[in-house]
Amino acid sequence: MNINKINILDLLIALICLVVIVALPPLGVMISFVIVILYLLVGKDRKQKLKSIGFTRPKSWLKTIFICLLLAIVIETSFQVFFNPIIEKLTTSKIDLSAYDNIRGNFPNYLIMLMVGWVVGGFIEEILFRGFLITRLLRLFTNTNTGNWFAIVLTSTVFGFSHLYQGWSGVISTGLIAALFGIIFIKNNKILWYSILTHGFVNVVGLTLIYLNLDKYLSSLILPW
Repeated sequence: MNINKINILDLLIALICLVVIVALPPLGVMISFVIVILYLLVGKDRKQKLKSIGFTRPKSWLKTIFICLLLAIVIETSFQVFFNPIIEKLTTSKIDLSAYDNIRGNFPNYLIMLMVGWVVGGFIEEILFRGFLITRLLRLFTNTNTGNWFAIVLTSTVFGFSHLYQGWSGVISTGLIAALFGIIFIKNNKILWYSILTHGFVNVVGLTLIYLNLDKYLSSLILPW
Protein backbone atom coordinates (compact mmCIF):
# COMPACT_ATOMS: atom_id res chain seq x y z
CA MET A 1 0.00 0.00 0.00
CA ASN A 2 1.04 3.57 -0.66
CA ILE A 3 -0.69 5.64 2.04
CA ASN A 4 1.75 8.52 1.60
CA LYS A 5 0.38 9.33 -1.86
CA ILE A 6 -3.19 9.79 -0.68
CA ASN A 7 -4.67 12.44 1.54
CA ILE A 8 -5.89 10.72 4.70
CA LEU A 9 -9.07 12.80 4.64
CA ASP A 10 -9.74 11.63 1.07
CA LEU A 11 -9.35 8.03 2.17
CA LEU A 12 -11.60 8.50 5.19
CA ILE A 13 -14.35 10.06 3.07
CA ALA A 14 -14.04 7.24 0.52
CA LEU A 15 -14.40 4.60 3.23
CA ILE A 16 -17.38 6.40 4.79
CA CYS A 17 -19.06 6.58 1.37
CA LEU A 18 -18.54 2.87 0.71
CA VAL A 19 -20.07 1.96 4.07
CA VAL A 20 -23.03 4.32 3.64
CA ILE A 21 -23.78 3.07 0.12
CA VAL A 22 -23.77 -0.57 1.22
CA ALA A 23 -25.73 0.13 4.40
CA LEU A 24 -28.45 2.26 2.79
CA PRO A 25 -29.08 1.22 -0.84
CA PRO A 26 -30.02 3.18 -2.91
CA LEU A 27 -30.33 6.23 -0.62
CA GLY A 28 -26.69 5.86 0.38
CA VAL A 29 -25.59 6.96 -3.08
CA MET A 30 -27.25 10.36 -2.69
CA ILE A 31 -25.96 10.81 0.87
CA SER A 32 -22.43 9.91 -0.22
CA PHE A 33 -22.62 12.23 -3.22
CA VAL A 34 -23.58 15.15 -0.98
CA ILE A 35 -20.62 14.37 1.30
CA VAL A 36 -18.22 14.20 -1.65
CA ILE A 37 -19.49 17.29 -3.47
CA LEU A 38 -19.32 19.39 -0.30
CA TYR A 39 -15.75 18.23 0.25
CA LEU A 40 -14.77 18.95 -3.35
CA LEU A 41 -16.27 22.45 -3.41
CA VAL A 42 -15.04 23.64 0.00
CA GLY A 43 -11.66 25.33 0.24
CA LYS A 44 -9.35 27.31 -1.96
CA ASP A 45 -8.08 24.18 -3.72
CA ARG A 46 -11.49 23.22 -5.17
CA LYS A 47 -10.24 23.59 -8.76
CA GLN A 48 -7.46 21.11 -8.08
CA LYS A 49 -9.88 18.75 -6.34
CA LEU A 50 -12.24 18.81 -9.32
CA LYS A 51 -9.33 18.18 -11.66
CA SER A 52 -8.22 15.27 -9.47
CA ILE A 53 -11.51 13.43 -10.06
CA GLY A 54 -11.21 13.76 -13.82
CA PHE A 55 -12.87 17.02 -14.76
CA THR A 56 -10.49 17.69 -17.62
CA ARG A 57 -11.60 18.74 -21.08
CA PRO A 58 -11.19 16.03 -23.74
CA LYS A 59 -9.19 16.96 -26.84
CA SER A 60 -12.28 16.78 -29.04
CA TRP A 61 -15.82 17.05 -27.68
CA LEU A 62 -17.36 15.83 -30.95
CA LYS A 63 -15.14 12.74 -31.08
CA THR A 64 -15.71 12.05 -27.39
CA ILE A 65 -19.49 12.27 -27.70
CA PHE A 66 -19.48 10.01 -30.76
CA ILE A 67 -17.27 7.38 -29.09
CA CYS A 68 -19.34 7.41 -25.91
CA LEU A 69 -22.62 7.12 -27.82
CA LEU A 70 -21.27 4.17 -29.79
CA LEU A 71 -19.99 2.50 -26.61
CA ALA A 72 -23.35 3.03 -24.92
CA ILE A 73 -25.29 1.43 -27.78
CA VAL A 74 -22.96 -1.58 -27.80
CA ILE A 75 -23.02 -1.99 -24.01
CA GLU A 76 -26.78 -1.65 -23.53
CA THR A 77 -27.86 -3.76 -26.49
CA SER A 78 -25.35 -6.53 -25.71
CA PHE A 79 -26.59 -6.71 -22.13
CA GLN A 80 -30.24 -6.65 -23.20
CA VAL A 81 -29.80 -9.36 -25.82
CA PHE A 82 -27.09 -11.57 -24.35
CA PHE A 83 -25.71 -10.90 -20.86
CA ASN A 84 -28.89 -10.11 -18.92
CA PRO A 85 -30.72 -13.26 -20.10
CA ILE A 86 -27.70 -15.36 -19.07
CA ILE A 87 -27.57 -13.66 -15.66
CA GLU A 88 -31.31 -14.27 -15.20
CA LYS A 89 -30.91 -17.93 -16.13
CA LEU A 90 -28.06 -18.38 -13.67
CA THR A 91 -29.88 -16.66 -10.80
CA THR A 92 -33.32 -18.02 -11.82
CA SER A 93 -34.77 -14.55 -11.27
CA LYS A 94 -35.71 -11.68 -13.55
CA ILE A 95 -34.20 -8.22 -13.30
CA ASP A 96 -36.85 -6.13 -11.57
CA LEU A 97 -37.49 -3.05 -13.70
CA SER A 98 -40.97 -2.41 -12.33
CA ALA A 99 -39.80 1.00 -11.09
CA TYR A 100 -39.74 2.07 -14.75
CA ASP A 101 -43.12 0.67 -15.80
CA ASN A 102 -44.65 4.15 -15.66
CA ILE A 103 -42.62 5.24 -18.70
CA ARG A 104 -43.87 2.47 -21.01
CA GLY A 105 -45.72 4.30 -23.76
CA ASN A 106 -45.88 7.45 -21.61
CA PHE A 107 -43.88 10.20 -23.31
CA PRO A 108 -43.97 12.85 -20.51
CA ASN A 109 -42.80 10.30 -17.92
CA TYR A 110 -40.17 9.09 -20.38
CA LEU A 111 -38.75 12.61 -20.78
CA ILE A 112 -38.68 13.12 -17.02
CA MET A 113 -36.86 9.83 -16.53
CA LEU A 114 -34.34 10.73 -19.25
CA MET A 115 -33.42 13.85 -17.28
CA VAL A 116 -33.18 11.81 -14.08
CA GLY A 117 -31.03 9.27 -15.92
CA TRP A 118 -28.57 11.96 -16.96
CA VAL A 119 -28.45 13.75 -13.62
CA VAL A 120 -28.33 10.71 -11.34
CA GLY A 121 -26.60 8.19 -13.61
CA GLY A 122 -24.50 10.38 -15.85
CA PHE A 123 -23.31 12.89 -13.28
CA ILE A 124 -24.01 11.93 -9.65
CA GLU A 125 -23.02 8.27 -9.90
CA GLU A 126 -20.00 8.92 -12.12
CA ILE A 127 -18.65 11.74 -9.96
CA LEU A 128 -19.05 9.53 -6.89
CA PHE A 129 -18.01 6.06 -8.10
CA ARG A 130 -15.55 6.69 -10.90
CA GLY A 131 -14.37 10.25 -10.27
CA PHE A 132 -13.92 10.17 -6.51
CA LEU A 133 -13.88 6.58 -5.26
CA ILE A 134 -11.77 5.03 -8.01
CA THR A 135 -9.16 7.80 -7.99
CA ARG A 136 -8.83 7.61 -4.20
CA LEU A 137 -8.81 3.83 -3.82
CA LEU A 138 -6.25 3.16 -6.55
CA ARG A 139 -3.71 5.34 -4.72
CA LEU A 140 -3.55 2.75 -1.96
CA PHE A 141 -1.28 0.64 -4.20
CA THR A 142 2.23 1.27 -5.46
CA ASN A 143 1.46 -0.96 -8.44
CA THR A 144 -0.78 1.11 -10.72
CA ASN A 145 -2.31 -1.88 -12.50
CA THR A 146 -3.19 -3.59 -9.23
CA GLY A 147 -4.64 -0.35 -7.87
CA ASN A 148 -6.76 0.20 -10.97
CA TRP A 149 -8.28 -3.28 -10.87
CA PHE A 150 -8.84 -3.22 -7.13
CA ALA A 151 -10.64 0.13 -7.39
CA ILE A 152 -12.74 -0.98 -10.37
CA VAL A 153 -13.80 -4.28 -8.77
CA LEU A 154 -14.62 -2.77 -5.36
CA THR A 155 -16.54 0.24 -6.68
CA SER A 156 -18.40 -1.88 -9.24
CA THR A 157 -19.44 -4.36 -6.57
CA VAL A 158 -20.73 -1.57 -4.34
CA PHE A 159 -22.41 0.09 -7.34
CA GLY A 160 -24.21 -3.13 -8.16
CA PHE A 161 -25.34 -3.52 -4.55
CA SER A 162 -26.79 0.00 -4.62
CA HIS A 163 -29.21 -1.34 -7.28
CA LEU A 164 -30.56 -4.06 -4.99
CA TYR A 165 -34.09 -2.82 -5.75
CA GLN A 166 -33.68 -4.54 -9.12
CA GLY A 167 -33.14 -7.91 -7.44
CA TRP A 168 -29.91 -9.94 -7.40
CA SER A 169 -29.90 -10.25 -11.19
CA GLY A 170 -30.00 -6.46 -11.35
CA VAL A 171 -27.16 -6.23 -8.86
CA ILE A 172 -24.97 -8.46 -11.03
CA SER A 173 -25.94 -6.73 -14.28
CA THR A 174 -25.39 -3.18 -13.03
CA GLY A 175 -22.18 -4.25 -11.31
CA LEU A 176 -20.76 -5.61 -14.56
CA ILE A 177 -21.79 -2.50 -16.47
CA ALA A 178 -20.19 -0.36 -13.75
CA ALA A 179 -16.95 -2.29 -14.27
CA LEU A 180 -17.07 -1.30 -17.94
CA PHE A 181 -17.55 2.35 -16.94
CA GLY A 182 -14.53 2.00 -14.68
CA ILE A 183 -12.43 0.55 -17.48
CA ILE A 184 -13.54 3.32 -19.84
CA PHE A 185 -12.58 5.89 -17.20
CA ILE A 186 -9.14 4.38 -16.60
CA LYS A 187 -8.36 3.74 -20.28
CA ASN A 188 -9.15 7.34 -21.18
CA ASN A 189 -6.58 8.80 -18.80
CA LYS A 190 -9.18 9.23 -16.03
CA ILE A 191 -11.02 11.94 -17.94
CA LEU A 192 -14.42 11.75 -16.26
CA TRP A 193 -16.39 12.99 -19.26
CA TYR A 194 -15.94 9.63 -20.99
CA SER A 195 -17.70 7.66 -18.27
CA ILE A 196 -20.26 10.44 -17.67
CA LEU A 197 -21.31 10.52 -21.31
CA THR A 198 -21.21 6.74 -21.75
CA HIS A 199 -23.32 6.21 -18.62
CA GLY A 200 -25.77 8.91 -19.67
CA PHE A 201 -26.18 7.43 -23.14
CA VAL A 202 -26.55 3.91 -21.71
CA ASN A 203 -29.45 5.21 -19.65
CA VAL A 204 -30.96 6.90 -22.71
CA VAL A 205 -30.78 3.69 -24.75
CA GLY A 206 -32.12 1.55 -21.91
CA LEU A 207 -34.98 3.89 -21.06
CA THR A 208 -35.89 4.26 -24.73
CA LEU A 209 -36.13 0.48 -25.10
CA ILE A 210 -38.43 0.35 -22.06
CA TYR A 211 -40.54 3.25 -23.38
CA LEU A 212 -40.97 1.43 -26.71
CA ASN A 213 -41.56 -1.93 -24.96
CA LEU A 214 -38.60 -3.40 -26.83
CA ASP A 215 -36.57 -4.45 -23.78
CA LYS A 216 -38.53 -7.67 -23.19
CA TYR A 217 -38.41 -8.51 -26.90
CA LEU A 218 -34.62 -8.10 -27.08
CA SER A 219 -34.13 -10.14 -23.90
CA SER A 220 -35.99 -13.08 -25.43
CA LEU A 221 -34.16 -13.16 -28.78
CA ILE A 222 -31.44 -15.62 -27.78
CA LEU A 223 -32.53 -17.12 -24.47
CA PRO A 224 -36.32 -17.13 -24.04
CA TRP A 225 -37.27 -17.10 -20.35
